[in-house]
Amino acid sequence: MRPPLSAKFVEKAEAALVAAIEVYNKPSFRYREETFALLAINAWELLLKAQILKRGANDPKVIRVYETRRTKSGKTSKKRYLKRNRAGSPLTVSLPACIVELDKDPTTRLSTAIKANLDAIIAIRDNAVHYINASPILSKQVLEVASATVKNFVILSKSWFALDFSDSLSLVLPLSFISGVKDVDTVVVTAGENRLIKYLQSLAAAETEAGSPYSVALRVQVKLERSKLATASRFQITNDPDAVKVILSDQDVRERYPWDYKALSDKCIDRYSNFKRDNKYHSLRKPLLGDPRYAHSRFLDPGNIKSGRKNFYSSAILDVFDKHYIRK
Repeated sequence: MRPPLSAKFVEKAEAALVAAIEVYNKPSFRYREETFALLAINAWELLLKAQILKRGANDPKVIRVYETRRTKSGKTSKKRYLKRNRAGSPLTVSLPACIVELDKDPTTRLSTAIKANLDAIIAIRDNAVHYINASPILSKQVLEVASATVKNFVILSKSWFALDFSDSLSLVLPLSFISGVKDVDTVVVTAGENRLIKYLQSLAAAETEAGSPYSVALRVQVKLERSKLATASRFQITNDPDAVKVILSDQDVRERYPWDYKALSDKCIDRYSNFKRDNKYHSLRKPLLGDPRYAHSRFLDPGNIKSGRKNFYSSAILDVFDKHYIRK
């Protein structure tokens, strides 16, 4: 049995958004934001058309564009003719027209958050001509809008078609996207970019329905946490200048290295039955001070390694001590 036309549109919509995400996740792709916007708009248009088809018993006429013509007498014809593109194929309704059509039925009316998010994506596409490479400020805003676009798509697809795309549609963001290196006040943007940035900010700040699962934009933060899961992502602290840079705030450092010398020693006293603060303990601990997996040194003068310092330790250091002490 052949699948209904609406199902084919949903399948194509998913494929379009998967393509958008794959392109967006290429750090070296210079047309990343613009391409994502183009493909995401296409994905949403297909998804909305799928719902219109579903409501219309999968009759393709419900998404086609019809027009009247002038008769020989100069009057407007009563008959409506199918409008075709230059290749002769039937034209279908646009994304804004889909929204208007779906708004006629309260059960398919899009939330204000989805509409604002789509307005933002369309604005990014329409303003692509004004910048060659997006500035860090615009890239961050596009990232937040794109994240909400994917989230909204997954939720709405599940609500309308009982399909869960959460596995295939996940916005995996390379760490190089999270730019904290450049001071926002020093970033130079073009006039066109500046207008777009302000417009996106106004859309994100607009009020939406309370309790709605949909979003205009999502704030994206990267937080590094220790995990014992075999499937957890792994990273390594390195001095390689070509490696992806991750900025750690003081709070991040303290979360990763929560114990000073006293706290570490107290932890060992509670954990081991044969522990003593003696030469054995110091001979095990001190060599680990140079290994970022286990310890971090905070200097009073960050630019002077000869200044006074205080050492902090990660919980990972206990894995080393476990080999030399007996646990209670």
